Amino acid sequence: MTNDVALRRRVARVIGFILLGFLISRAIYPIVWRLQWQPAIDALRWFNKKVQNPVTLRVAGKKNRDLAALHHTGRRSGREYVVPVLVQRTGQSFLIPLSYGTKVDWLRNVLASGGCAIDHDSVRYDTVAPAIVSMPEAAPDLTSRRMRVFGLLGIESFLRLDISHSEMPAEQAT
Repeated sequence: MTNDVALRRRVARVIGFILLGFLISRAIYPIVWRLQWQPAIDALRWFNKKVQNPVTLRVAGKKNRDLAALHHTGRRSGREYVVPVLVQRTGQSFLIPLSYGTKVDWLRNVLASGGCAIDHDSVRYDTVAPAIVSMPEAAPDLTSRRMRVFGLLGIESFLRLDISHSEMPAEQAT
């Protein structure tokens, strides 16, 4: 009987965790971003870094996904890092919404090094000429649906990365 109760509790915790993740992604994110309440943004940043990013990296960069794996080098440590990012391919460039603003480490690293590698649609792209662009500058390259979502979240800036001419399958590049 006690094993049955323990199993039910574990299942209830897993279901609760899944529901909490769904609630955070669908309801709390837009509210926090619109209000720009820093303690809540810091809590979401921690949650994303420790929980969501490791899971997201499993699918980032794969075929037919909006998520890409961005590979960058730490500007002080020299260490290699990988973060999942939402990307939109626009001709020979990528646009990445800066949902946390412009003061995040991965962005500082990319700007300092002058580029990074991005795994997108199972292809590794080397990128150059990183530039922060405003929503009005990015708007012509975004779908109306994405414009509404980014506007709802209060995203004001994007990172534009130009694709250099070297591409290889992402599996070979890692």
